[in-house]
Amino acid sequence: ADKAALDSKVNCSQCEENMKELDERMQELQSQISGQEQHWNNTQQQFSDAIEDKLDRLELKTFRKNREDSWNRNMEELEDRLLRENAAGIKKQLPVPFSCLSCDHMLSVQVPGQ
Repeated sequence: ADKAALDSKVNCSQCEENMKELDERMQELQSQISGQEQHWNNTQQQFSDAIEDKLDRLELKTFRKNREDSWNRNMEELEDRLLRENAAGIKKQLPVPFSCLSCDHMLSVQVPGQ
């Protein structure tokens, strides 16, 4: 009686068939995953090879040094130019003859550097 009740609840042949199907699906998924992993590894290797071919590390260091030197030179020139332009009146040409600011009377003054 217990065996008949068990047969009506669980069909062993159907369970085995479902397990085989599940096993086949798992193997199929595993092969797809390993195929994708292989494809990813190939893509990574191609990318790495392309970078190595395009960028020689010594050339890159030389290029970077060249750019830094150029930047520093340009910054120094800009600072020098700004300092020259903002100097207090001595480097700028003063108008001759001078006139008094309050009465506009002409003055005769010796300009330094002339």
